[in-house]
Amino acid sequence: MPSGNVHDTVNTVALTGYVAYSVATQQTDWLPTAIGIAVGTLWLSPDLDLKSEPYYRFGPFRVLWMPYVKIMPHRSIWSHGLIIGDIIRLLYSAAILIPLLFISLYFQVLDSATIDSWFASLPAFIVGIMVASTIHILLDYSSSWFRPKKRKKRRR
Repeated sequence: MPSGNVHDTVNTVALTGYVAYSVATQQTDWLPTAIGIAVGTLWLSPDLDLKSEPYYRFGPFRVLWMPYVKIMPHRSIWSHGLIIGDIIRLLYSAAILIPLLFISLYFQVLDSATIDSWFASLPAFIVGIMVASTIHILLDYSSSWFRPKKRKKRRR
């Protein structure tokens, strides 16, 4: 299984390639997807099911992810499954962020126009997160596939 640094490096190269392609082709809506790839690489990684680098990047807020770490079996379909793992991590994040969003609206920290623009960018952001986790999962499985298999000893 690749180390966290390998995952970060490969995803960063993919992010750089995506941004370079988007700028070269003069696309205007690439930023939410690029931010999603960065967030999916650094914080919402499939390896949040362990006390891994993405877990520790949350700093003191990592305690919010402790139930997820305790519940999720490592490399299960629930954490490393394409789409389902992303949905679970996004719903878990939403359970934390939505109350903060309501509090910020109540105290008028954010206005509704800002929140509307965020929600308009949400699908592209989610695609970015899914791209990052797909690269992560493909790296995990491809490294397991190409790893030399241990030979079983034959009994005499």
